[in-house]
Amino acid sequence: MSALLVLDASAAAVSVALIDVDSGVLLGSETRPMQRGQVEALLPMVDAVQRAAGIAYPDLVAIAATVGPGSFTGIRLGLAAARGIGLATGRPVFGIDSFAAQFVTLRADRSNLPETLLIVLDSKRQDLFAQALDAEGRALMPPQVLAPEAVRTLAEALLAERGGGLLLSGDAAQLPALAEIAAERVPCGPPAIAALAAHAAALWRASTVDGVALPAASPLYLRPPDAIVPTGGGVLPHLRPQG
Repeated sequence: MSALLVLDASAAAVSVALIDVDSGVLLGSETRPMQRGQVEALLPMVDAVQRAAGIAYPDLVAIAATVGPGSFTGIRLGLAAARGIGLATGRPVFGIDSFAAQFVTLRADRSNLPETLLIVLDSKRQDLFAQALDAEGRALMPPQVLAPEAVRTLAEALLAERGGGLLLSGDAAQLPALAEIAAERVPCGPPAIAALAAHAAALWRASTVDGVALPAASPLYLRPPDAIVPTGGGVLPHLRPQG
């Protein structure tokens, strides 16, 4: 059996899944909604899901993890765990961005989608992470950080240019600041791990069968960190080189 391990800690939950890449059968999964404690929870969840499925590390063909945008701590945790397991097992590691994760979650629940989707994610600041996709999940623009009024402007432009209806989704879809957008709304919470695992398995098969490059396991933050290096590089004044 060839199993793919999938990790997600990019939103308000921690999720782990194992999927057979050949059959597409989900071998096991667990999701725990949480805002804190992800560091302590993730690796024990990996162990529990592997034990329940009867899958050991040598059975893995690859590891996938969500790369954001989303929780800064969660993204770093998921990628660090994925890279550590990849290093220990000699298996490749690849990433799935949060917009794709939201799209596959949405597609798993709906057989028909409008021409255009606008995924908006809460940045926990005064702006939003946003990306427009078509009904097949293809990006219509790079992911961006936008103020709510800029999201409204973007939505109006998409409706004018593409027609066919607009679906607004993501964990920020119901924000009052976006209430004036003429779009169907489907709010989403954290990505559904079963849909995410199926998507990861499809990416893996495309890479092995068709030679399609796997997405890099690199964090997608979209904004610089709030913390900055202080003047003098953080070195106390009396310890700085003189002259």
